[in-house]
Amino acid sequence: MATFLVYWPAQRNGFVWDDQALVLRDPLIRSWRLIPESFRHFLFIDATPSNFYRPIQRLTFLADYALWDTLPRGYHLSSIYAHLAAAIALFSLVEKMLAPTVRTRWACGVALLWAIHPLHTSAVTYVAGRADPLAAFFGFSALAFALVSLDGGRRAKLATGAAAVCFLAAFLSKESGVFALIVWLIMLAWRSVPRVVWVKWGCITAAVLAVYAGLRFSAEKTAPPTGTVPTLAERPILAARAFAEYAGLFVAPVSLKMERGVAVPAGAEMAIVRRAAWKTAGGVALIAACGAWWWWARRRVPLASLALLAALAAYLPISNLLPLNASLAEHWLYVPSAFLLIAAAVSLREICSHSRQLTLFLSGVVALWAAWLGVRTFHRQADWKDQRTFLTRTIEEGGDSARMRVNLGQLDSAEGRDDIALLDFQEALRREPELAFAQFGMAAVQIRLGHYDEARRYLDLAQKSTVLAAQTRQMRASLDAIETNKDPLDELRAAAEDAPFFWPSYDRYIRALNQHGHREEAIRVLRGVLAREAFRATPWHLLGDLLTDAHKMELAVAAFHRAEELDVHDTEATHRIGIIERLARRGL
Repeated sequence: MATFLVYWPAQRNGFVWDDQALVLRDPLIRSWRLIPESFRHFLFIDATPSNFYRPIQRLTFLADYALWDTLPRGYHLSSIYAHLAAAIALFSLVEKMLAPTVRTRWACGVALLWAIHPLHTSAVTYVAGRADPLAAFFGFSALAFALVSLDGGRRAKLATGAAAVCFLAAFLSKESGVFALIVWLIMLAWRSVPRVVWVKWGCITAAVLAVYAGLRFSAEKTAPPTGTVPTLAERPILAARAFAEYAGLFVAPVSLKMERGVAVPAGAEMAIVRRAAWKTAGGVALIAACGAWWWWARRRVPLASLALLAALAAYLPISNLLPLNASLAEHWLYVPSAFLLIAAAVSLREICSHSRQLTLFLSGVVALWAAWLGVRTFHRQADWKDQRTFLTRTIEEGGDSARMRVNLGQLDSAEGRDDIALLDFQEALRREPELAFAQFGMAAVQIRLGHYDEARRYLDLAQKSTVLAAQTRQMRASLDAIETNKDPLDELRAAAEDAPFFWPSYDRYIRALNQHGHREEAIRVLRGVLAREAFRATPWHLLGDLLTDAHKMELAVAAFHRAEELDVHDTEATHRIGIIERLARRGL
């Protein structure tokens, strides 16, 4: 009830940022027939390539699409249910970890605080963030089943099998799902189990890793763009700052925003450098305090020391000691915060065990903190109302990054506010002069404003990015057609060939061929696309249209039928088939 209460306003929100790529443009969520194909592709098809192999997340979107089409409310409701399922799995895990006499009350408290914490809104309210709740649900469930398997009896084999399946599902939900296996190995070492148990779980771990590696490394992937990787000397400093930032967000999540960072740009003002230095020192002090906490717990509350080790295992991958695609993100603390709450709850129980007055005082403090967390989460939902609200709120809260400015510029440009979009892209380039997406956006705006020389200058800069090679060629073809009436087909063909698995480039080229009277060539090129990527519904629909125009009705009906099979909501294909069949009955 608490989870639904604090996240209920999310159902009024739309799709923002990566939601549009993962829900509105992913061809692999359109039909149940595509479930096997979902395991053969990384995320972000027809968008900026990624290293994210998360087929379970895609399958949940497939179920949402079947139920809701593209109605945002249904997707938000599913994300709330996923978060609730993760909280229930956490409750079950904590209950099995704690002593029988107090387990239910304390497990409920831990799960409740974790479920309503506003730090998790970017994993719940943001539809694209659903990978975190899924990985947590399967990871916590795997650990709970694994603990049951140690009890022996008739349930042990069933629990072992369920744990193995959940460990694999956690991996397939998000890469950070590896936390569950690592934490389980820590738990086995902490319990000093017999060698035979180690052998059994060693074989299960090897099998899970082998299956995951086989699926991941056999999947089709386009290399993502590379960013700046911090040096080995910089990483401990960034890790200390990030730790201080995360600690502040965990205790007092006042300023929440999607875009965060702890790196200090070159040439930053002295005030920024001083704040970063204080944050580094604070992070080091907090890390030392956590070490002292663990040392104390190791002797007084062993279960708290185990929970702290589990939190460390889940936190290290996002600590900045390893290279990441960003230095800090709120949703990365989704799993580590759960184990931190377990450690805190067990430690407080020990501290308060000899003082009723202290127990009442701390209970009141925790109750007030929980109430404030719930209110903060409830109000946070409005920050994700729509794309403009999401971007402007993020910028207002201090997340004024070049990426946010580029997204705001794209939105302003799409709404016809080119003068404002120009300022957005200029601000993005001021922050990151080599940002290809900002250069590309500037070129598009300059074309619409009639500044063709400036547009070419920015296109030349954006062309250096391999990710945008196809789009820049397309834009150059449009610019050539405007200025010199040059036939754009050669450039459009080259753009399509630059990105053979990027359907929008081929879509534009094929339509241009048809418009220029080359229908048979358009059909030939389109069949080539479908030979490589037969899972796409949109090309089959387009093929049906082209074959209809060419009066090849039987082939057109077959293409429309295929489009129907690959998109359960393609009612237009059904309509076209009905028209063709009625005309055939009339002999037309």
